[in-house]
Amino acid sequence: MFDIISILKDELPRFKKVLELGSKKGEDLKTLDGYYEVIASENEKVKTRYLKDEFIDIRVILLDVITVDTHKKVDCVYSKNSFDSFDLSEINESLKNQKKILNENGLIFHIFDLEKNDKNEILTLINSDYEIIKSDSNEKQFYVLAKLVDFNQ
Repeated sequence: MFDIISILKDELPRFKKVLELGSKKGEDLKTLDGYYEVIASENEKVKTRYLKDEFIDIRVILLDVITVDTHKKVDCVYSKNSFDSFDLSEINESLKNQKKILNENGLIFHIFDLEKNDKNEILTLINSDYEIIKSDSNEKQFYVLAKLVDFNQ
Protein backbone atom coordinates (compact mmCIF):
# COMPACT_ATOMS: atom_id res chain seq x y z
CA MET A 1 0.00 0.00 0.00
CA PHE A 2 1.08 3.52 -0.74
CA ASP A 3 0.62 6.40 1.71
CA ILE A 4 -1.41 8.62 -0.61
CA ILE A 5 -1.31 11.72 1.60
CA SER A 6 2.47 11.69 2.05
CA ILE A 7 2.87 11.30 -1.74
CA LEU A 8 0.42 14.12 -2.51
CA LYS A 9 1.05 16.68 0.22
CA ASP A 10 4.37 17.96 -1.16
CA GLU A 11 2.68 18.93 -4.42
CA LEU A 12 -0.90 19.63 -3.37
CA PRO A 13 -1.63 21.97 -0.43
CA ARG A 14 -4.18 21.04 2.20
CA PHE A 15 -7.89 21.72 1.47
CA LYS A 16 -7.50 21.59 -2.31
CA LYS A 17 -10.19 19.81 -4.35
CA VAL A 18 -9.55 16.16 -5.18
CA LEU A 19 -11.86 14.11 -7.39
CA GLU A 20 -11.64 10.38 -6.86
CA LEU A 21 -12.55 8.43 -9.98
CA GLY A 22 -14.22 5.17 -9.07
CA SER A 23 -14.50 5.44 -5.31
CA LYS A 24 -15.78 1.86 -4.97
CA LYS A 25 -16.64 1.29 -1.29
CA GLY A 26 -14.77 4.43 -0.20
CA GLU A 27 -11.55 2.84 1.03
CA ASP A 28 -9.53 6.01 0.37
CA LEU A 29 -12.26 8.61 0.94
CA LYS A 30 -11.69 8.98 4.69
CA THR A 31 -7.95 9.35 4.19
CA LEU A 32 -8.34 11.95 1.44
CA ASP A 33 -11.15 13.78 3.25
CA GLY A 34 -8.98 14.30 6.30
CA TYR A 35 -6.61 16.46 4.27
CA TYR A 36 -8.46 17.64 1.15
CA GLU A 37 -11.90 18.62 -0.07
CA VAL A 38 -12.73 15.33 -1.74
CA ILE A 39 -15.42 14.50 -4.28
CA ALA A 40 -16.32 10.83 -4.66
CA SER A 41 -17.54 9.37 -7.94
CA GLU A 42 -18.95 6.15 -9.30
CA ASN A 43 -20.41 5.14 -12.64
CA GLU A 44 -23.66 3.60 -11.38
CA LYS A 45 -26.46 5.17 -9.37
CA VAL A 46 -26.66 2.27 -6.94
CA LYS A 47 -22.96 2.71 -6.13
CA THR A 48 -23.32 6.48 -5.63
CA ARG A 49 -26.28 5.83 -3.30
CA TYR A 50 -24.12 3.54 -1.16
CA LEU A 51 -21.37 6.18 -0.96
CA LYS A 52 -23.85 8.94 -0.10
CA ASP A 53 -25.26 6.81 2.72
CA GLU A 54 -21.82 5.84 4.05
CA PHE A 55 -20.10 9.23 3.71
CA ILE A 56 -22.76 11.85 4.41
CA ASP A 57 -20.26 14.74 4.55
CA ILE A 58 -18.60 13.93 1.21
CA ARG A 59 -19.98 15.04 -2.13
CA VAL A 60 -20.73 12.08 -4.41
CA ILE A 61 -21.34 12.35 -8.15
CA LEU A 62 -22.29 9.97 -10.94
CA LEU A 63 -19.34 9.97 -13.34
CA ASP A 64 -17.84 7.76 -16.03
CA VAL A 65 -14.07 7.31 -15.57
CA ILE A 66 -13.40 7.56 -19.31
CA THR A 67 -15.56 10.52 -20.37
CA VAL A 68 -15.07 12.38 -17.05
CA ASP A 69 -17.98 14.56 -18.11
CA THR A 70 -18.36 17.08 -15.32
CA HIS A 71 -18.33 20.86 -15.25
CA LYS A 72 -16.62 20.88 -11.87
CA LYS A 73 -12.99 21.96 -11.78
CA VAL A 74 -10.61 20.22 -9.40
CA ASP A 75 -6.97 20.49 -8.36
CA CYS A 76 -6.28 16.77 -8.53
CA VAL A 77 -7.83 13.66 -10.08
CA TYR A 78 -7.09 10.51 -8.09
CA SER A 79 -7.87 6.87 -8.76
CA LYS A 80 -6.86 3.51 -7.40
CA ASN A 81 -7.20 0.57 -9.77
CA SER A 82 -10.07 2.28 -11.61
CA PHE A 83 -8.42 1.79 -15.00
CA ASP A 84 -7.39 -1.85 -14.56
CA SER A 85 -10.19 -3.19 -16.78
CA PHE A 86 -9.64 -0.67 -19.60
CA ASP A 87 -7.33 -0.82 -22.61
CA LEU A 88 -4.66 1.78 -23.40
CA SER A 89 -6.83 3.77 -25.82
CA GLU A 90 -9.56 4.14 -23.18
CA ILE A 91 -7.03 5.14 -20.53
CA ASN A 92 -5.57 7.68 -22.95
CA GLU A 93 -9.04 9.09 -23.66
CA SER A 94 -9.66 9.46 -19.94
CA LEU A 95 -6.31 11.20 -19.41
CA LYS A 96 -7.17 13.70 -22.17
CA ASN A 97 -10.61 14.30 -20.63
CA GLN A 98 -9.11 14.77 -17.17
CA LYS A 99 -7.15 17.74 -18.53
CA LYS A 100 -10.47 19.55 -19.13
CA ILE A 101 -11.51 19.46 -15.48
CA LEU A 102 -8.17 20.33 -13.89
CA ASN A 103 -7.40 23.78 -12.57
CA GLU A 104 -4.13 25.43 -13.51
CA ASN A 105 -1.18 23.37 -12.20
CA GLY A 106 -3.61 20.50 -11.74
CA LEU A 107 -2.38 17.04 -10.81
CA ILE A 108 -3.30 13.49 -11.62
CA PHE A 109 -2.47 10.70 -9.19
CA HIS A 110 -3.34 7.20 -10.36
CA ILE A 111 -2.54 3.81 -8.91
CA PHE A 112 -2.46 0.81 -11.26
CA ASP A 113 -2.27 -2.95 -10.85
CA LEU A 114 1.04 -4.20 -12.29
CA GLU A 115 -0.52 -7.46 -13.44
CA LYS A 116 -3.17 -5.67 -15.50
CA ASN A 117 -1.19 -2.70 -16.83
CA ASP A 118 2.23 -2.26 -18.39
CA LYS A 119 3.99 0.43 -16.36
CA ASN A 120 6.08 1.73 -19.27
CA GLU A 121 3.07 2.02 -21.57
CA ILE A 122 1.11 3.93 -18.93
CA LEU A 123 4.05 6.25 -18.20
CA THR A 124 4.43 6.95 -21.94
CA LEU A 125 0.72 7.83 -22.22
CA ILE A 126 0.82 10.14 -19.22
CA ASN A 127 4.07 11.77 -20.32
CA SER A 128 2.47 13.06 -23.53
CA ASP A 129 0.20 15.52 -21.69
CA TYR A 130 1.60 15.68 -18.18
CA GLU A 131 4.93 16.15 -16.45
CA ILE A 132 5.62 13.14 -14.27
CA ILE A 133 6.60 14.28 -10.78
CA LYS A 134 6.80 10.95 -8.97
CA SER A 135 6.32 7.32 -9.84
CA ASP A 136 7.03 4.26 -7.78
CA SER A 137 6.02 0.64 -7.55
CA ASN A 138 5.84 -2.24 -5.16
CA GLU A 139 5.38 -5.90 -6.01
CA LYS A 140 1.71 -5.50 -7.01
CA GLN A 141 1.04 -1.88 -7.90
CA PHE A 142 2.57 1.29 -9.26
CA TYR A 143 1.53 4.91 -9.02
CA VAL A 144 2.07 8.00 -11.10
CA LEU A 145 1.79 11.55 -9.83
CA ALA A 146 1.92 14.06 -12.67
CA LYS A 147 1.24 17.74 -13.32
CA LEU A 148 -0.67 19.19 -16.24
CA VAL A 149 1.92 20.57 -18.68
CA ASP A 150 0.12 23.12 -20.81
CA PHE A 151 -3.01 24.47 -19.19
CA ASN A 152 -4.28 26.05 -22.41
CA GLN A 153 -4.35 22.89 -24.52
